[in-house]
Amino acid sequence: MKTRMLGPLRVSSIGLGLWQLGSPSWGTRNLSNAVDIIREAIEHNINFFDTAEVYGWGKSEKLLGDALKELGVGDDVIIATKIAGFRSTPYFIRKAAQASKRRLSRTPDLIQYHWPPPYHTPLCKALRGLEKLIDEGLTHYIGLSNFDSKLLARSLSCFHKHEPISLQIQYNLAYRAPENNLLPMAKEKGLTIIAWSPVAKGALAGARKATTRAQKTDKLFKIASSDKKLQSALRSVAEKYNATLSQVSLAWLIAKNALPIPGTRRKERIIEYSNAMDLSLTREDIQLLDEASKSYVTRWGRDYNLLQWLRLVPSPIQYLFIRATGGV
Repeated sequence: MKTRMLGPLRVSSIGLGLWQLGSPSWGTRNLSNAVDIIREAIEHNINFFDTAEVYGWGKSEKLLGDALKELGVGDDVIIATKIAGFRSTPYFIRKAAQASKRRLSRTPDLIQYHWPPPYHTPLCKALRGLEKLIDEGLTHYIGLSNFDSKLLARSLSCFHKHEPISLQIQYNLAYRAPENNLLPMAKEKGLTIIAWSPVAKGALAGARKATTRAQKTDKLFKIASSDKKLQSALRSVAEKYNATLSQVSLAWLIAKNALPIPGTRRKERIIEYSNAMDLSLTREDIQLLDEASKSYVTRWGRDYNLLQWLRLVPSPIQYLFIRATGGV
């Protein structure tokens, strides 16, 4: 198994994102499907699993926990989850962490703050609530997610006792805005970059037609899937190594020192992801892909801007909407 460090944790150089597991945006899954996917991942040397409380409103966490119990898997896998940004006080952060621990049937190794709290919320008060989860035995490590560079800089000054070990962001060949500010800052602060949507919801894996709600509502998917220059570069590198487009996309992220967490609804994808850990791109390959995707360094803005609009929405409204829709 090819591994890397996530803070002090040793994890596979590719993890598995479990948004698709139980999410209404992708079509709900059942326990049998979850067991098949988790078993396949473990058998093919993937030991890092990432989920969140809002994925199917806890269903993804519950399916992961139940699958691990059915498979008899213990501490040899690393589990990360995320607490929603509408949890903006220490009390509600603690309650969310307790619920996640129950659904997972174990203490998560890493709890991340899924998106920043609303503007009216005292930032440090919320983040110190996250920090306290370690002392309360609700997680071993903490991380942040979807923070832009300015907010990340402010946030890092809030922690007194326990520092975050990771920053989870969207990062892929069609969304390279993090390279302008976030990646240099994360490197300076010792944060591991966890890359969600590493194949742009399938656009960088060969998907051309949007079939799920998650794809249909994503402008990036539409643009990247029809970008002839980028798709041609991906095919060129893939043909060179007899690899798939997704394997090249994932290997590019590994070369950028990110930890990609692709998702899937089909266990057959797992072997493909696992083999991507053994694909080493040359400097020329990376330059070709960089050149083909250079417009995406600034196309979506010069700073990370995903989910920042949620900071305008009060916590109760965020909570009620996500609860009413059955999660994301």
